[in-house]
Amino acid sequence: MIFFENPAKLNFSAVILLLGLLACGPAARRAASPVAAVPSAGRNAALMRAVDAYGDGGYQRAAVLIDSLLTRIAPSDSQLNFLAAYYGIRARLALATDPAGLEAFLEPVAHLIPENQLAELRYLIDGPDRKAPGEHDLGPEVAYRIGVILPLSGRFYEFGEAILEGVRLAADEFNRNAAPGGRIELAVRDDRGEPVRAASLGRELATDSTVAALIGSHGNEASLSLALVSAVQNIPLICPTADAPGLDGIGNAIHVLNRTDPQLSAAVADASVKMMKLHTFAVVAEDDERGKLLADGFIDKVKEAGATVVADLRYPVESSNFENQMTLIQRYLPDAIYLTAKSDMITQLASQVYYYGMGGVQLIGGEYWDSERVIRMGGEYVDGGLFSSPFFQDSDRLRWHQFKTEYEETFRRPVNRFSAYGYDAVGIVLNSLQRVPASREALAIRLRSGLEYSGATGIYTVGADGRVNRNYFVLRLVSGSIVPAQAQPEDSEPPVTGPDQNPGNGSPSVTPY
Repeated sequence: MIFFENPAKLNFSAVILLLGLLACGPAARRAASPVAAVPSAGRNAALMRAVDAYGDGGYQRAAVLIDSLLTRIAPSDSQLNFLAAYYGIRARLALATDPAGLEAFLEPVAHLIPENQLAELRYLIDGPDRKAPGEHDLGPEVAYRIGVILPLSGRFYEFGEAILEGVRLAADEFNRNAAPGGRIELAVRDDRGEPVRAASLGRELATDSTVAALIGSHGNEASLSLALVSAVQNIPLICPTADAPGLDGIGNAIHVLNRTDPQLSAAVADASVKMMKLHTFAVVAEDDERGKLLADGFIDKVKEAGATVVADLRYPVESSNFENQMTLIQRYLPDAIYLTAKSDMITQLASQVYYYGMGGVQLIGGEYWDSERVIRMGGEYVDGGLFSSPFFQDSDRLRWHQFKTEYEETFRRPVNRFSAYGYDAVGIVLNSLQRVPASREALAIRLRSGLEYSGATGIYTVGADGRVNRNYFVLRLVSGSIVPAQAQPEDSEPPVTGPDQNPGNGSPSVTPY
């Protein structure tokens, strides 16, 4: 993993080229690069590609991506400009062997950032070069505090409120059993879903020595801003729902519960070959970083297990026409098709597979198959689907039923997965906090010690690099129910599933991968 203090080296000509791009002032940049309208989803995807490149140490690629992005973003999109400017400047600072200083790199993009946000941007960029804060002693007389930064107003407020309910449930549960002086307090802040506001609130809480860790936010952009604060202040950050591929590459104090993990697809790939006796596969993935990570994980494991991938296909994230992909797959008629799609696209793709006469091909996917939307809208098209997930509500290793009961008794409404992620975000912190001296530094070390936490949404451990690892269950969707996948007999043919043929029922014990 690459951190701020380990800049990559680049040859002299490339540095001169990048510095030349920065030599033009704001007026020259505007004249040379007129702003064109780019859909919001496309801008966000471009930013995530740059962040992922930066997290992997690809500073040159990140700088080029950001430079292209900043010439296409409308000036009114200041929140995205803020994040793009941060990563662009950090990448160029890493590339330059003798940088002229922050202001020289900031000047070409300063006109894109509102004046009241420039101070926050300077702080975040300067932060890694400052002296790191010492150990923050909370002291036995002071309650632990956990900073919680979520969108409690604005367009994402429903998600923020749901996450906060789970956070409070976990805190209340802990406090009921806490020793005198060992209770925790929640310092809750509303970021309104705005990255710049999230950064400002994160900095406020991070400079308070009684705050042991931060939790937040919901969206990828606001969570990226909090990740920058975490890297600057070396304060643990738990991201409950964000899934930007490059998010946990920013620093080892950033722990992403819902991260895009190639092991998710590798688990179902391994089971497809060894348990289900499938031999040939087609892969259909979104043309973005998440799709690439999952597709690569699946393909690598399939090949390792001795099977064959006959088609590896991509589609634009906003696509609704899959004629080209389906027509090509028809030529090969593989045993199975692996789809990286999320809930809103699974049913559409599954119906297209059937429409093109491939109803007997096994469909394979990931955790988004465990969704009311997929079960309700997909109907017979998704029946028999095989998928991997960190969550299986009938597993006795998870706290799902305990959480569900307590949530519904407390809030008098059906449970939801967002609240469960909030519950687990606090649970992971408390699982470490109650076992160490009350200091931020000790907590950060303990979090990365590999301690297992069995939560409501999964079984988690955090590695030394800060990445969150989960165990995965291999499951099937059978007549509207989620059940463990059953191994096929050694001499059996690949299972034939589809609208006219449903796999057998049964719920044997299941062991997570």
